[in-house]
Amino acid sequence: MLGGLASKVGFANSRAFDIDADLPDLSGKVAVVTGGNDGIGFITVRALWRKGCKVYLACRSEQKARDAIARLTKEHPGSDHTLVFLPFDLTQLASAKKAGETLEQNESRLDIVVCNAGVMAWPYELVNGVEVQFWNHLGHFALVQAVLPLLKKTAQAPGATSVRVVSVSSVAHQMSPKPDYSSLESVNRQMTSTWQRYGQSKLANIHFAVALQNRLEGENIRVNTLHPGNINTSLMRGPVASYGFFGKVIKATTSRFLMTPDDGAKTQIYLAASREVDEKDYRGKYFIPIATPATPTAYAQDKELADQLWRLSEDLVKQLST
Repeated sequence: MLGGLASKVGFANSRAFDIDADLPDLSGKVAVVTGGNDGIGFITVRALWRKGCKVYLACRSEQKARDAIARLTKEHPGSDHTLVFLPFDLTQLASAKKAGETLEQNESRLDIVVCNAGVMAWPYELVNGVEVQFWNHLGHFALVQAVLPLLKKTAQAPGATSVRVVSVSSVAHQMSPKPDYSSLESVNRQMTSTWQRYGQSKLANIHFAVALQNRLEGENIRVNTLHPGNINTSLMRGPVASYGFFGKVIKATTSRFLMTPDDGAKTQIYLAASREVDEKDYRGKYFIPIATPATPTAYAQDKELADQLWRLSEDLVKQLST
């Protein structure tokens, strides 16, 4: 009972998931992890790489990405060719297109994309015409669109295991009012709190996964989404930026009760590479920690909203890329 309650409020249930024991060998596979230099993104990179996967760290800061790569390759000197910095800024659509071109030029396959990067509870701001937290969705939409031909090519290869796309959402999607994806103006609107805007972006992460999976019917590609847990990571900078001293007090008070990044990364690692995702044919599902299917809000299950978001996202990528 306590495990179920913990999951509902954003903490882990009691399910055991042993990354070393439960992940298969990933030798020969290629992955992209956005925000792979820090927090649960870094731990996801580490887990996939240790199983033999070549991993691209899709990050805004080259220095931070190279620092992360250096920390990892201390384990196996000379293996840095299997960890690659991929320039990617969530708020720059051109960087998503360029990342796709780079992968197309350098790789013959792409097996895993983990859409992990993002910001949380930031003050209201328009960045390149879009509310800063909504880029949690739109930047990843643009990246996945750019690499989709390579994902499909990999999925259609003879003897291929399933290709995975993982969209990192949050239990905070429950904080979103009913979304209006009819226009950029409606997405950009001011709300009563930064948490509602964050909730809107995390709800969009779920809608994106559902809409993408629906458009991949018949493909050997599994798209799923998750709440990683309430975790002590650098995302806590957002509340500090929004609430100042009070935000610092909240961070200091709550940090000791939050999940560790190692536990927080387990659910997205599971969705990225576990055999069980194929065995149980999980597609378009929402998971809570640790690695447990769950039911998101009624808004999140609304397929018309998911389709509306898809249409808006396609339009915005065209409009803002010119």
